[in-house]
Amino acid sequence: MGDQMSSASLNSEINSGAGRGLGSAAGFGYLAIFVTGIAWYAPMMGLRAGGDGALLAHIRDAQFLFRLSVLSGAATFVAYLITAALLYRRYHAEAGIAVTLLFAFVVGSVPFSLIAVDRQMGLLSLLDAAGLSAQDLQAQVAVLMRDWDNVGRLSSLFWGLWLLPLAWLAWRSGGSGRLAGVLVALGGLGYMSAFIRPLLWPGVAMGPVDIIAGVATVLSEFVITLWLIFASDRPSKRGKA
Repeated sequence: MGDQMSSASLNSEINSGAGRGLGSAAGFGYLAIFVTGIAWYAPMMGLRAGGDGALLAHIRDAQFLFRLSVLSGAATFVAYLITAALLYRRYHAEAGIAVTLLFAFVVGSVPFSLIAVDRQMGLLSLLDAAGLSAQDLQAQVAVLMRDWDNVGRLSSLFWGLWLLPLAWLAWRSGGSGRLAGVLVALGGLGYMSAFIRPLLWPGVAMGPVDIIAGVATVLSEFVITLWLIFASDRPSKRGKA
């Protein structure tokens, strides 16, 4: 009886407007993360396509694009924090442990992610560096990109961890949330594998499992965004958890 009254009270709170719209707002926040994340990461990968030895020359040729990439990176992690705060406000009354873990993983990851953005800003400072030989510049670029790669892999561990409680929140809602929860959990494991696999098996090339993990990760981004926007504000069929 007490659990039923608690569940009814929570659903009443959502329906009355106390939590209405927060899930959808978090969905649009997730969409912002997805869009700005691509705008941050894709240009960097494109500029590195010719090898890090030519990276500074490529940045000089596309400096405005690179500066937009840096700005997009900062925007990504601001949107990340805002989305986590919205999800915490939406779910803290009915799934306090899960959403607290989610929020903690996000807050824990952002400093590492911003270090990666800082390393990009370090590359910009090298464009105007005076008194450095070409060899010195290349050595500094190598250090910055090694840091960028290492921090990115460490961040991917947290990017995966925060998706696991989010997958649980989707799963426990029932209906379409069940499918969303499974896909998001797989996406979280895909992100985590980007940290774990190179650490434990550094010499192993990418294989079919990595490709499947990558596809699951990208698919999960679309699915959870749609679920948050269109379905997350529906009353949960579960009680407090």
